[in-house]
Amino acid sequence: MSSRPSIAQLKNGDSDAWAWFFAEFSGQIAGYARRMGVSDPDDVTGTVLETVARSVSNFSGSHSQFRSWVFSIAHARIVDDHRRRDRRPEIEFTESHDRTQAGADTLIVSGDPELEVAMNQLTEEQRSLLHLRFVLELSTKEIARVTEKSEVATRVALHRCSKRLRELLSSGDLEMAAES
Repeated sequence: MSSRPSIAQLKNGDSDAWAWFFAEFSGQIAGYARRMGVSDPDDVTGTVLETVARSVSNFSGSHSQFRSWVFSIAHARIVDDHRRRDRRPEIEFTESHDRTQAGADTLIVSGDPELEVAMNQLTEEQRSLLHLRFVLELSTKEIARVTEKSEVATRVALHRCSKRLRELLSSGDLEMAAES
């Protein structure tokens, strides 16, 4: 299905509508989960898709609200994954290498090494906000719904993230961080 189906088609179990949903959202959800450093992005993606399929009948709203709803579910599953890992950390021989790799996975791949180093110096929450805004292209209102914050708090947080990123990019500290 090349055009976007109605929410009613999804609720009615239309196979073309669900094929569209999978094609439209699965890669974005997996990318978001990967960039946020979850242990198994495919598992989180599957859980989100299953949750949406099970509860779409309870959803009411526009396509924009549907998109926000889907990513709020993804955001919650990502938070769950981080909490679960914090409670039961996986300790392996190569723990420091694994953490370095996990940090690398949270970067927005830009082809710009300075941007990638700067992004790695932001907090997980800051990277998440920037990913939702600039990669997934959600509006401030949609991000507020996803993160369960007010629009004003979201707007302020995005402004602070952008300001911090600009500061990092304009400072000479990046070269030292990239070399260490």
